[in-house]
Amino acid sequence: MMDITVETVLKRTPEQLAGISFHCACGQTHRVEMRKLMLAEGALYKVHELLRELNLGGKAMIVADSSSFAAAGKALADDLAGKGTDVRLSVFPEEQWYADEKALVRVLIDLEPDTELIIAVGSGTINDIARFVSYKAKLPYIVVATAPSMDGYASTGSPILVNGFKKTYSLASPAAIVGDLSVIRQAPRDRQAAGVGDMLAKITALCDWLLASVVEEEHYCEVIAALMSKALTGIVSHVQSIRDGEEQATKLLMEGLVLSGIAMQMIGNSRPASGAEHHISHYWEMLHFAAGHRTELHGIKVGAAVPIVLKLYDALLGADPDTFRMKEKTAAQIADWERDVRRCYGPLADEMIAMNRGLFLNQTELDIRRDRLVGHWPELKPKLQAILAIAPDVQALLRQVGAPAEPKEIGVSREQLADALRLAKEVRSRYTVLQLADQLGLLESFAEDMAAAH
Repeated sequence: MMDITVETVLKRTPEQLAGISFHCACGQTHRVEMRKLMLAEGALYKVHELLRELNLGGKAMIVADSSSFAAAGKALADDLAGKGTDVRLSVFPEEQWYADEKALVRVLIDLEPDTELIIAVGSGTINDIARFVSYKAKLPYIVVATAPSMDGYASTGSPILVNGFKKTYSLASPAAIVGDLSVIRQAPRDRQAAGVGDMLAKITALCDWLLASVVEEEHYCEVIAALMSKALTGIVSHVQSIRDGEEQATKLLMEGLVLSGIAMQMIGNSRPASGAEHHISHYWEMLHFAAGHRTELHGIKVGAAVPIVLKLYDALLGADPDTFRMKEKTAAQIADWERDVRRCYGPLADEMIAMNRGLFLNQTELDIRRDRLVGHWPELKPKLQAILAIAPDVQALLRQVGAPAEPKEIGVSREQLADALRLAKEVRSRYTVLQLADQLGLLESFAEDMAAAH
Protein backbone atom coordinates (compact mmCIF):
# COMPACT_ATOMS: atom_id res chain seq x y z
CA MET A 1 0.00 0.00 0.00
CA MET A 2 1.25 3.48 -0.79
CA ASP A 3 0.38 7.10 -0.28
CA ILE A 4 -0.98 8.81 -3.35
CA THR A 5 -2.12 12.32 -4.20
CA VAL A 6 -4.32 13.85 -6.87
CA GLU A 7 -1.17 14.64 -8.84
CA THR A 8 0.30 11.13 -8.75
CA VAL A 9 -2.93 9.29 -9.51
CA LEU A 10 -3.56 11.56 -12.50
CA LYS A 11 -0.16 10.60 -13.94
CA ARG A 12 -1.10 6.94 -14.07
CA THR A 13 -2.52 5.28 -17.15
CA PRO A 14 -5.63 3.13 -16.71
CA GLU A 15 -3.40 0.06 -17.11
CA GLN A 16 -1.25 1.29 -14.20
CA LEU A 17 -4.30 1.72 -11.97
CA ALA A 18 -5.25 -1.97 -12.23
CA GLY A 19 -4.71 -3.80 -8.94
CA ILE A 20 -3.58 -0.80 -6.88
CA SER A 21 -4.48 -0.12 -3.26
CA PHE A 22 -3.72 3.16 -1.51
CA HIS A 23 -4.69 5.29 1.46
CA CYS A 24 -6.19 8.47 0.08
CA ALA A 25 -6.18 12.04 1.34
CA CYS A 26 -9.98 11.72 1.60
CA GLY A 27 -9.47 9.36 4.55
CA GLN A 28 -10.45 6.13 2.81
CA THR A 29 -8.39 3.28 1.47
CA HIS A 30 -9.18 2.81 -2.20
CA ARG A 31 -8.72 -0.51 -3.96
CA VAL A 32 -9.01 -1.61 -7.57
CA GLU A 33 -9.85 -5.31 -7.62
CA MET A 34 -9.39 -5.62 -11.38
CA ARG A 35 -5.96 -7.13 -11.90
CA LYS A 36 -5.25 -6.42 -15.54
CA LEU A 37 -6.30 -4.09 -18.36
CA MET A 38 -5.19 -4.70 -21.92
CA LEU A 39 -6.26 -2.28 -24.69
CA ALA A 40 -4.36 -2.86 -27.91
CA GLU A 41 -4.57 -4.04 -31.49
CA GLY A 42 -4.59 -7.84 -31.53
CA ALA A 43 -5.36 -8.15 -27.81
CA LEU A 44 -7.96 -10.83 -28.61
CA TYR A 45 -5.18 -13.26 -29.39
CA LYS A 46 -3.36 -12.64 -26.11
CA VAL A 47 -6.23 -13.82 -23.89
CA HIS A 48 -4.75 -17.33 -23.53
CA GLU A 49 -1.51 -15.90 -22.13
CA LEU A 50 -3.53 -13.63 -19.85
CA LEU A 51 -5.43 -16.61 -18.40
CA ARG A 52 -2.14 -18.31 -17.64
CA GLU A 53 -0.60 -15.16 -16.17
CA LEU A 54 -3.54 -14.66 -13.79
CA ASN A 55 -3.93 -18.41 -13.13
CA LEU A 56 -7.61 -18.38 -14.05
CA GLY A 57 -7.92 -22.01 -15.11
CA GLY A 58 -8.22 -23.93 -18.35
CA LYS A 59 -11.99 -24.55 -18.57
CA ALA A 60 -13.76 -21.41 -19.70
CA MET A 61 -17.33 -20.62 -20.72
CA ILE A 62 -17.77 -17.80 -23.23
CA VAL A 63 -20.98 -15.78 -22.79
CA ALA A 64 -22.00 -13.78 -25.86
CA ASP A 65 -24.92 -12.93 -28.10
CA SER A 66 -25.17 -13.40 -31.86
CA SER A 67 -23.66 -9.98 -32.59
CA SER A 68 -20.74 -10.11 -30.16
CA PHE A 69 -20.01 -13.75 -31.02
CA ALA A 70 -19.64 -12.78 -34.68
CA ALA A 71 -17.53 -9.74 -33.79
CA ALA A 72 -15.06 -11.48 -31.47
CA GLY A 73 -16.49 -14.54 -29.73
CA LYS A 74 -15.91 -17.11 -32.47
CA ALA A 75 -12.36 -15.93 -33.14
CA LEU A 76 -11.61 -16.01 -29.42
CA ALA A 77 -13.13 -19.48 -28.98
CA ASP A 78 -11.13 -20.85 -31.89
CA ASP A 79 -7.90 -19.25 -30.67
CA LEU A 80 -8.32 -20.48 -27.08
CA ALA A 81 -9.25 -24.00 -28.17
CA GLY A 82 -6.25 -24.11 -30.50
CA LYS A 83 -3.97 -23.20 -27.59
CA GLY A 84 -5.37 -25.84 -25.23
CA THR A 85 -8.18 -24.12 -23.33
CA ASP A 86 -11.36 -26.14 -22.87
CA VAL A 87 -13.99 -23.76 -24.30
CA ARG A 88 -17.73 -23.99 -23.65
CA LEU A 89 -20.29 -21.63 -25.16
CA SER A 90 -23.40 -19.85 -23.97
CA VAL A 91 -24.48 -17.77 -26.96
CA PHE A 92 -27.84 -16.03 -27.21
CA PRO A 93 -29.30 -16.61 -30.70
CA GLU A 94 -30.14 -12.92 -31.12
CA GLU A 95 -28.62 -9.66 -29.96
CA GLN A 96 -29.37 -9.47 -26.23
CA TRP A 97 -30.91 -6.17 -25.17
CA TYR A 98 -31.85 -6.89 -21.55
CA ALA A 99 -30.12 -8.42 -18.58
CA ASP A 100 -33.17 -9.98 -17.00
CA GLU A 101 -34.22 -13.17 -15.19
CA LYS A 102 -34.66 -15.15 -18.41
CA ALA A 103 -31.17 -14.29 -19.62
CA LEU A 104 -29.61 -15.27 -16.29
CA VAL A 105 -31.38 -18.62 -16.25
CA ARG A 106 -30.30 -19.32 -19.83
CA VAL A 107 -26.62 -18.89 -18.92
CA LEU A 108 -26.96 -20.86 -15.68
CA ILE A 109 -28.44 -23.77 -17.65
CA ASP A 110 -25.41 -23.73 -19.97
CA LEU A 111 -22.91 -23.56 -17.09
CA GLU A 112 -21.09 -26.88 -16.63
CA PRO A 113 -20.19 -27.89 -13.04
CA ASP A 114 -16.43 -28.02 -13.72
CA THR A 115 -16.23 -24.58 -15.38
CA GLU A 116 -13.37 -22.53 -13.90
CA LEU A 117 -13.82 -19.19 -15.60
CA ILE A 118 -16.48 -17.13 -17.39
CA ILE A 119 -15.51 -14.90 -20.30
CA ALA A 120 -17.99 -12.17 -21.23
CA VAL A 121 -17.63 -11.25 -24.91
CA GLY A 122 -19.70 -8.15 -25.60
CA SER A 123 -20.53 -4.86 -23.95
CA GLY A 124 -23.12 -3.73 -21.38
CA THR A 125 -25.82 -6.37 -21.26
CA ILE A 126 -23.53 -9.37 -21.74
CA ASN A 127 -21.15 -8.01 -19.11
CA ASP A 128 -23.99 -7.56 -16.61
CA ILE A 129 -25.25 -11.10 -17.20
CA ALA A 130 -21.80 -12.68 -16.94
CA ARG A 131 -20.91 -10.71 -13.79
CA PHE A 132 -24.11 -11.82 -12.06
CA VAL A 133 -23.69 -15.48 -12.99
CA SER A 134 -19.99 -15.55 -12.11
CA TYR A 135 -20.69 -14.04 -8.70
CA LYS A 136 -23.47 -16.50 -7.93
CA ALA A 137 -21.38 -19.42 -9.19
CA LYS A 138 -18.32 -18.17 -7.26
CA LEU A 139 -16.22 -18.12 -10.42
CA PRO A 140 -13.83 -15.45 -11.70
CA TYR A 141 -14.65 -13.74 -14.97
CA ILE A 142 -12.97 -11.51 -17.52
CA VAL A 143 -14.46 -9.20 -20.13
CA VAL A 144 -13.52 -9.10 -23.79
CA ALA A 145 -15.04 -5.80 -24.89
CA THR A 146 -16.53 -5.47 -28.36
CA ALA A 147 -17.75 -1.86 -28.30
CA PRO A 148 -16.94 1.46 -26.58
CA SER A 149 -20.58 1.87 -25.60
CA MET A 150 -20.80 2.03 -21.79
CA ASP A 151 -18.81 2.53 -18.60
CA GLY A 152 -19.69 -0.69 -16.76
CA TYR A 153 -16.77 -2.84 -17.87
CA ALA A 154 -14.80 -2.31 -14.66
CA SER A 155 -17.80 -1.74 -12.41
CA THR A 156 -18.74 -4.11 -9.61
CA GLY A 157 -22.47 -3.55 -10.04
CA SER A 158 -24.90 -5.10 -12.50
CA PRO A 159 -28.30 -3.52 -13.22
CA ILE A 160 -30.74 -6.40 -13.71
CA LEU A 161 -34.38 -6.17 -14.75
CA VAL A 162 -36.37 -8.15 -12.17
CA ASN A 163 -40.15 -8.16 -12.61
CA GLY A 164 -39.71 -5.13 -14.88
CA PHE A 165 -37.86 -3.12 -12.23
CA LYS A 166 -34.20 -2.29 -12.74
CA LYS A 167 -32.20 -3.20 -9.64
CA THR A 168 -28.45 -2.78 -9.35
CA TYR A 169 -26.74 -5.68 -7.59
CA SER A 170 -23.36 -5.18 -5.93
CA LEU A 171 -21.28 -8.09 -7.18
CA ALA A 172 -17.61 -8.37 -8.17
CA SER A 173 -15.02 -6.87 -10.46
CA PRO A 174 -13.79 -8.68 -13.55
CA ALA A 175 -10.32 -10.09 -13.05
CA ALA A 176 -9.31 -8.46 -16.31
CA ILE A 177 -10.62 -6.38 -19.20
CA VAL A 178 -9.39 -7.01 -22.72
CA GLY A 179 -10.14 -4.63 -25.55
CA ASP A 180 -8.89 -5.44 -29.03
CA LEU A 181 -8.95 -2.06 -30.75
CA SER A 182 -9.24 -3.65 -34.19
CA VAL A 183 -12.54 -5.18 -33.01
CA ILE A 184 -13.77 -2.15 -31.09
CA ARG A 185 -13.17 0.23 -34.00
CA GLN A 186 -15.48 -1.91 -36.14
CA ALA A 187 -18.40 -1.55 -33.72
CA PRO A 188 -21.51 0.17 -35.14
CA ARG A 189 -21.30 3.94 -34.90
CA ASP A 190 -24.19 4.14 -32.46
CA ARG A 191 -21.95 2.32 -29.95
CA GLN A 192 -19.38 5.12 -30.07
CA ALA A 193 -22.22 7.61 -29.71
CA ALA A 194 -23.52 5.72 -26.68
CA GLY A 195 -20.06 5.67 -25.10
CA VAL A 196 -19.69 9.42 -25.51
CA GLY A 197 -23.19 9.90 -24.07
CA ASP A 198 -22.31 7.79 -21.04
CA MET A 199 -19.12 9.82 -20.51
CA LEU A 200 -20.89 13.18 -20.85
CA ALA A 201 -23.19 11.96 -18.09
CA LYS A 202 -20.22 12.27 -15.72
CA ILE A 203 -20.68 16.04 -15.80
CA THR A 204 -24.03 15.93 -14.04
CA ALA A 205 -23.03 12.88 -11.97
CA LEU A 206 -20.01 14.72 -10.57
CA CYS A 207 -22.14 17.79 -9.86
CA ASP A 208 -24.68 15.62 -8.03
CA TRP A 209 -21.92 13.99 -5.96
CA LEU A 210 -20.50 17.38 -4.99
CA LEU A 211 -23.99 18.65 -4.17
CA ALA A 212 -24.69 15.62 -1.98
CA SER A 213 -21.40 16.09 -0.15
CA VAL A 214 -22.67 19.49 1.00
CA VAL A 215 -26.40 18.98 1.55
CA GLU A 216 -26.27 15.39 2.84
CA GLU A 217 -22.63 15.41 4.03
CA GLU A 218 -21.98 12.39 1.85
CA HIS A 219 -18.35 11.27 1.57
CA TYR A 220 -16.58 12.92 -1.37
CA CYS A 221 -13.13 12.19 -2.80
CA GLU A 222 -11.21 14.88 -4.67
CA VAL A 223 -8.82 12.29 -6.13
CA ILE A 224 -11.57 10.23 -7.74
CA ALA A 225 -13.45 13.32 -8.92
CA ALA A 226 -10.26 14.66 -10.52
CA LEU A 227 -9.65 11.30 -12.19
CA MET A 228 -13.11 11.40 -13.76
CA SER A 229 -12.72 15.03 -14.80
CA LYS A 230 -9.44 14.26 -16.55
CA ALA A 231 -10.95 11.35 -18.50
CA LEU A 232 -13.96 13.45 -19.44
CA THR A 233 -11.84 16.41 -20.61
CA GLY A 234 -9.83 14.20 -22.96
CA ILE A 235 -12.93 12.73 -24.58
CA VAL A 236 -14.70 16.08 -24.99
CA SER A 237 -11.81 17.37 -27.10
CA HIS A 238 -11.75 14.29 -29.39
CA VAL A 239 -15.41 13.70 -30.19
CA GLN A 240 -15.05 14.04 -33.97
CA SER A 241 -12.11 11.62 -34.06
CA ILE A 242 -14.11 9.18 -31.96
CA ARG A 243 -16.98 9.33 -34.44
CA ASP A 244 -14.55 8.71 -37.30
CA GLY A 245 -13.29 5.57 -35.55
CA GLU A 246 -9.67 6.72 -35.34
CA GLU A 247 -7.53 4.27 -33.39
CA GLN A 248 -6.12 6.59 -30.73
CA ALA A 249 -9.45 8.33 -30.21
CA THR A 250 -11.20 4.97 -29.83
CA LYS A 251 -8.60 3.93 -27.26
CA LEU A 252 -9.09 7.25 -25.45
CA LEU A 253 -12.85 6.62 -25.24
CA MET A 254 -12.33 3.06 -23.99
CA GLU A 255 -9.84 4.28 -21.40
CA GLY A 256 -12.33 6.86 -20.18
CA LEU A 257 -15.10 4.29 -19.92
CA VAL A 258 -12.84 1.87 -18.04
CA LEU A 259 -11.60 4.69 -15.78
CA SER A 260 -15.20 5.37 -14.88
CA GLY A 261 -15.55 1.78 -13.66
CA ILE A 262 -12.25 2.01 -11.82
CA ALA A 263 -13.50 5.14 -10.07
CA MET A 264 -16.60 3.23 -8.97
CA GLN A 265 -14.41 0.42 -7.64
CA MET A 266 -12.29 2.90 -5.71
CA ILE A 267 -15.23 4.54 -3.91
CA GLY A 268 -17.30 1.37 -3.63
CA ASN A 269 -20.40 2.62 -5.47
CA SER A 270 -21.45 4.27 -8.73
CA ARG A 271 -21.57 7.82 -7.37
CA PRO A 272 -18.69 9.21 -9.54
CA ALA A 273 -20.44 8.05 -12.72
CA SER A 274 -24.18 8.06 -12.12
CA GLY A 275 -26.60 10.72 -10.99
CA ALA A 276 -29.95 12.23 -11.94
CA GLU A 277 -29.36 11.59 -15.65
CA HIS A 278 -29.06 7.84 -14.98
CA HIS A 279 -32.19 7.82 -12.85
CA ILE A 280 -34.12 9.45 -15.67
CA SER A 281 -32.71 6.95 -18.16
CA HIS A 282 -33.62 4.00 -15.93
CA TYR A 283 -37.17 5.34 -15.64
CA TRP A 284 -37.56 5.56 -19.42
CA GLU A 285 -36.09 2.09 -19.86
CA MET A 286 -38.56 0.59 -17.40
CA LEU A 287 -41.42 2.23 -19.30
CA HIS A 288 -40.19 0.90 -22.63
CA PHE A 289 -39.65 -2.57 -21.20
CA ALA A 290 -43.16 -2.64 -19.71
CA ALA A 291 -44.60 -1.60 -23.08
CA GLY A 292 -42.66 -4.33 -24.88
CA HIS A 293 -40.53 -1.87 -26.86
CA ARG A 294 -36.86 -2.42 -27.59
CA THR A 295 -34.99 0.23 -25.69
CA GLU A 296 -32.24 2.51 -26.92
CA LEU A 297 -28.65 1.79 -25.86
CA HIS A 298 -27.97 2.82 -22.28
CA GLY A 299 -25.54 5.58 -23.22
CA ILE A 300 -27.94 6.98 -25.82
CA LYS A 301 -30.71 7.37 -23.23
CA VAL A 302 -28.37 8.76 -20.60
CA GLY A 303 -26.87 11.23 -23.06
CA ALA A 304 -30.32 12.53 -24.03
CA ALA A 305 -31.11 13.12 -20.35
CA VAL A 306 -27.95 15.13 -19.62
CA PRO A 307 -29.00 18.43 -21.29
CA ILE A 308 -32.26 18.39 -19.32
CA VAL A 309 -30.43 17.99 -16.01
CA LEU A 310 -27.98 20.70 -17.06
CA LYS A 311 -30.89 23.11 -17.48
CA LEU A 312 -31.93 22.37 -13.92
CA TYR A 313 -28.41 23.18 -12.76
CA ASP A 314 -28.48 26.40 -14.78
CA ALA A 315 -31.68 27.39 -12.98
CA LEU A 316 -30.17 26.53 -9.61
CA LEU A 317 -26.93 28.40 -10.22
CA GLY A 318 -28.82 31.44 -11.49
CA ALA A 319 -30.92 31.70 -8.33
CA ASP A 320 -30.27 33.85 -5.26
CA PRO A 321 -29.43 31.46 -2.40
CA ASP A 322 -31.15 33.80 0.04
CA THR A 323 -34.43 32.84 -1.62
CA PHE A 324 -33.90 29.11 -1.03
CA ARG A 325 -36.64 27.64 1.16
CA MET A 326 -37.31 24.03 2.05
CA LYS A 327 -40.79 23.16 3.33
CA GLU A 328 -41.95 19.89 4.84
CA LYS A 329 -44.41 17.98 2.65
CA THR A 330 -48.01 18.10 3.78
CA ALA A 331 -50.14 14.97 4.09
CA ALA A 332 -52.01 16.05 0.93
CA GLN A 333 -48.76 16.45 -1.01
CA ILE A 334 -47.57 13.01 0.07
CA ALA A 335 -50.92 11.55 -0.97
CA ASP A 336 -50.56 13.22 -4.39
CA TRP A 337 -47.04 11.80 -4.66
CA GLU A 338 -48.27 8.30 -3.85
CA ARG A 339 -51.01 8.61 -6.47
CA ASP A 340 -48.46 9.68 -9.10
CA VAL A 341 -46.13 6.82 -8.20
CA ARG A 342 -48.99 4.35 -8.67
CA ARG A 343 -49.87 5.93 -12.01
CA CYS A 344 -46.30 5.89 -13.30
CA TYR A 345 -44.88 2.70 -11.83
CA GLY A 346 -47.97 0.47 -11.99
CA PRO A 347 -47.25 -2.97 -10.49
CA LEU A 348 -43.92 -1.70 -9.15
CA ALA A 349 -45.58 1.10 -7.17
CA ASP A 350 -45.85 -0.64 -3.79
CA GLU A 351 -42.13 -1.35 -3.79
CA MET A 352 -41.28 2.20 -4.86
CA ILE A 353 -43.52 3.73 -2.19
CA ALA A 354 -42.10 1.52 0.54
CA MET A 355 -38.54 2.33 -0.54
CA ASN A 356 -39.04 6.10 -0.70
CA ARG A 357 -41.74 7.09 1.77
CA GLY A 358 -39.26 7.32 4.63
CA LEU A 359 -37.17 9.84 2.68
CA PHE A 360 -39.61 12.70 3.32
CA LEU A 361 -37.91 14.89 5.90
CA ASN A 362 -39.46 16.91 8.70
CA GLN A 363 -38.99 20.68 8.90
CA THR A 364 -36.10 20.50 11.35
CA GLU A 365 -34.14 18.17 9.07
CA LEU A 366 -34.91 20.34 6.05
CA ASP A 367 -33.77 23.48 7.84
CA ILE A 368 -30.44 21.82 8.61
CA ARG A 369 -29.95 20.96 4.95
CA ARG A 370 -31.00 24.39 3.76
CA ASP A 371 -28.45 25.97 6.12
CA ARG A 372 -25.72 23.69 4.81
CA LEU A 373 -26.56 24.60 1.22
CA VAL A 374 -26.68 28.35 1.80
CA GLY A 375 -23.68 28.34 4.11
CA HIS A 376 -21.48 26.52 1.61
CA TRP A 377 -22.88 28.22 -1.48
CA PRO A 378 -19.95 30.67 -1.98
CA GLU A 379 -17.49 27.79 -2.46
CA LEU A 380 -19.97 25.25 -3.87
CA LYS A 381 -21.18 27.38 -6.78
CA PRO A 382 -17.75 27.94 -8.44
CA LYS A 383 -16.90 24.24 -8.04
CA LEU A 384 -20.11 23.27 -9.81
CA GLN A 385 -19.45 25.85 -12.52
CA ALA A 386 -15.95 24.41 -13.07
CA ILE A 387 -17.39 20.93 -13.68
CA LEU A 388 -20.03 22.29 -16.04
CA ALA A 389 -17.34 24.22 -17.95
CA ILE A 390 -15.71 20.92 -19.05
CA ALA A 391 -18.35 20.71 -21.79
CA PRO A 392 -20.19 24.02 -22.21
CA ASP A 393 -22.40 22.70 -25.05
CA VAL A 394 -23.33 19.06 -24.43
CA GLN A 395 -26.03 19.02 -27.09
CA ALA A 396 -23.52 20.09 -29.75
CA LEU A 397 -21.15 17.29 -28.71
CA LEU A 398 -23.94 14.72 -28.83
CA ARG A 399 -24.93 15.83 -32.32
CA GLN A 400 -21.28 15.83 -33.41
CA VAL A 401 -20.92 12.17 -32.45
CA GLY A 402 -24.26 11.30 -34.07
CA ALA A 403 -26.25 10.81 -30.85
CA PRO A 404 -29.75 12.07 -30.05
CA ALA A 405 -29.52 15.30 -28.10
CA GLU A 406 -33.11 15.63 -26.88
CA PRO A 407 -35.50 13.15 -25.22
CA LYS A 408 -38.06 13.45 -28.03
CA GLU A 409 -35.44 12.05 -30.43
CA ILE A 410 -35.53 8.71 -28.57
CA GLY A 411 -39.31 8.50 -28.47
CA VAL A 412 -39.93 10.15 -25.09
CA SER A 413 -43.28 11.96 -24.97
CA ARG A 414 -43.94 15.22 -23.14
CA GLU A 415 -45.75 13.34 -20.39
CA GLN A 416 -42.93 10.82 -20.03
CA LEU A 417 -40.40 13.62 -19.76
CA ALA A 418 -42.41 15.46 -17.10
CA ASP A 419 -43.05 12.26 -15.14
CA ALA A 420 -39.38 11.31 -15.28
CA LEU A 421 -38.36 14.68 -13.85
CA ARG A 422 -40.94 14.36 -11.08
CA LEU A 423 -40.49 10.70 -10.22
CA ALA A 424 -37.24 9.27 -11.59
CA LYS A 425 -35.60 10.22 -8.29
CA GLU A 426 -37.57 7.35 -6.76
CA VAL A 427 -35.63 4.81 -8.86
CA ARG A 428 -32.59 5.07 -6.53
CA SER A 429 -32.19 6.22 -2.95
CA ARG A 430 -29.47 8.65 -3.97
CA TYR A 431 -29.40 12.41 -3.51
CA THR A 432 -29.25 14.40 -6.75
CA VAL A 433 -30.29 17.80 -8.04
CA LEU A 434 -33.77 16.31 -8.56
CA GLN A 435 -34.16 15.80 -4.81
CA LEU A 436 -32.83 19.29 -4.12
CA ALA A 437 -35.24 20.87 -6.61
CA ASP A 438 -38.09 18.95 -4.99
CA GLN A 439 -37.08 20.13 -1.52
CA LEU A 440 -36.86 23.71 -2.78
CA GLY A 441 -40.32 23.45 -4.34
CA LEU A 442 -38.95 23.99 -7.85
CA LEU A 443 -39.26 20.55 -9.40
CA GLU A 444 -42.94 20.64 -10.42
CA SER A 445 -42.67 23.92 -12.33
CA PHE A 446 -39.39 22.82 -13.92
CA ALA A 447 -41.00 19.56 -15.13
CA GLU A 448 -43.90 21.51 -16.62
CA ASP A 449 -41.57 23.98 -18.36
CA MET A 450 -39.43 21.21 -19.86
CA ALA A 451 -42.48 19.31 -21.08
CA ALA A 452 -43.93 22.45 -22.67
CA ALA A 453 -40.65 23.10 -24.51
CA HIS A 454 -40.28 19.43 -25.54
